[in-house]
Amino acid sequence: MSDTTGRRRMLRARAIALVVTTLTLAGGSALAAPAAFAVAVPDTAITFEVAPDEVTEGETLEVTATATDAADLYAYDLTFSYDPALLEFDAESVVGPEGGFTATSVGDGLVAVTHTRLGTSPGLDGTVELGSFSFLALGGGDTVIELVSAELVDSNDDTVTLTDVDEVPVTLIALPDPTQSPSPTPSDSVTPTPSSTPTVAGTDPTTPDQPLAATGGDATPWLIAGAAGIVLIAGGALLAIRRRQAVSE
Repeated sequence: MSDTTGRRRMLRARAIALVVTTLTLAGGSALAAPAAFAVAVPDTAITFEVAPDEVTEGETLEVTATATDAADLYAYDLTFSYDPALLEFDAESVVGPEGGFTATSVGDGLVAVTHTRLGTSPGLDGTVELGSFSFLALGGGDTVIELVSAELVDSNDDTVTLTDVDEVPVTLIALPDPTQSPSPTPSDSVTPTPSSTPTVAGTDPTTPDQPLAATGGDATPWLIAGAAGIVLIAGGALLAIRRRQAVSE
């Protein structure tokens, strides 16, 4: 026997024990119900919905089970399977029909919702919301929530077991990992256009149209010639002065 099968039997045993105990405490009043109601239990159909069927990590989704064509449904046990790596069951979110007692049992990837009517509360008839509960999305991925079995009990303690009842696919969207920084998007590099080197005026001494450059290059001979001319002029003036003095004597 597999571990999953063993857990399911454990959950069912707890559910049936709860139902039997409750019926016993009720003083057998429910067992006195007309037998005509007992034959209607096998006609009851069970389905469930998940809303929304796509959530982001950290958000919740709600599971709601419904019975149609119910007749004298006095107690039931619904066993769901789910992926505990992606979904976390919220035990505080369970809600059952009024006029009865609802309990839950949780195993590894299984949750059983058990309900029984109390005292003289009538059995459930027609289309009835059997219960609801929530899951918290833990990560991202595609998964399935399955109603793997449903045990239905009428007021005459007749039991019907349904297997592989229903399943609903769910899509979970993971949040971005805050430890990973996004890679920068490479941008097109722009190659700078080389500009021509500016030419400073007067830096080329060979350019004929730069008079300052030419003058600066020939300055030394002109200075020498000028100094010699001054010396000659000064010498001539000195000789003229001496001649004048000689004549006057």
